[in-house]
Amino acid sequence: MASAALLAGSLATGTATASTVSTEAEASAQARPAFKVPFRCGQTWRADTRDGHSPSRYAIDFNRGGGNDDLGLPAVASAAGTVTKVRRLTTSYGHYVEISHGGGWSTLYAHLQEGSINVSEGQRVTATTQVGKVGSSGGDFTSHLHYEQKLNGAVQRAVMGGRAATYPATPGPNFTRPC
Repeated sequence: MASAALLAGSLATGTATASTVSTEAEASAQARPAFKVPFRCGQTWRADTRDGHSPSRYAIDFNRGGGNDDLGLPAVASAAGTVTKVRRLTTSYGHYVEISHGGGWSTLYAHLQEGSINVSEGQRVTATTQVGKVGSSGGDFTSHLHYEQKLNGAVQRAVMGGRAATYPATPGPNFTRPC
């Protein structure tokens, strides 16, 4: 944390250097949890990304097959953590869950099938806990899982199983959760 104090002092005096700031960014990136694909082991899902994706181009829409082929399939936590939000909206993300993983990292699972969320705020989850089922809540026409990895509330490029998602990519590459 000495570097954090150095950065804070440097920013206060206006003497922060690019190397000080990049060192802090690297430290944050190194603290990223070992996120996995947010589905059961052995399953392969396509990770679509696109420019203009709301709220961030770094969000992923996971699909398996086409149309509603993935409707009702389980979505699981991509790392252990604590559920911080459970919302049931009629627009936007629709029914969604957000999980804190510590160190400022969180994940968001949106457009879950109505009535499928089976976690609650404050609940500790493992990397295999089912958070809900893939749906199309929030006004989407076809089912998919909208997924985000955030650092201090800002959506980041997703990395799962040590592999980074491709941006933009529609159709995107396939990701498989190992068993």
